[in-house]
Amino acid sequence: MDFDAKLDELYIDMPETARSGVFAVKTGKLLYVNGVLPYSEGKVQFKGRVGLEISKDNACRAARIAGINTLAVISNECSETLNKVKRIISVTGYIASGGEFRDHFRVLDGASELFNQVFGASGKHARNAVGCSCLPEDACIELSVIVELK
Repeated sequence: MDFDAKLDELYIDMPETARSGVFAVKTGKLLYVNGVLPYSEGKVQFKGRVGLEISKDNACRAARIAGINTLAVISNECSETLNKVKRIISVTGYIASGGEFRDHFRVLDGASELFNQVFGASGKHARNAVGCSCLPEDACIELSVIVELK
């Protein structure tokens, strides 16, 4: 399967990755991608806590945006291609939430569904959804992903 072609098929344009900071570390055939926020158009989208300032649906959209940014980091680390990905191993979503919000796993679906769409069976992964009181830049979600490379 050509993962780069799948992006085109899904009409997904990946953003340029930030020039400062380290978002990924490769060791052996594993790529650790951490600290990815839902940036779009130069700013964090859907700021606030899920269940208070942000709806679950908008948080799910933010998770998809963070997922697209994760794909951009992976591509950047793999010579501008996703075709070096063997599989997505694990996705952890840190979800800023408050009140009585308990659907953290549903928020993470935005990223998980994206990875499954792009990578097919190779996109199926273990997941952790962790609720927290706040995140950098008031983002509602932050992703950490472990990828196995070919």
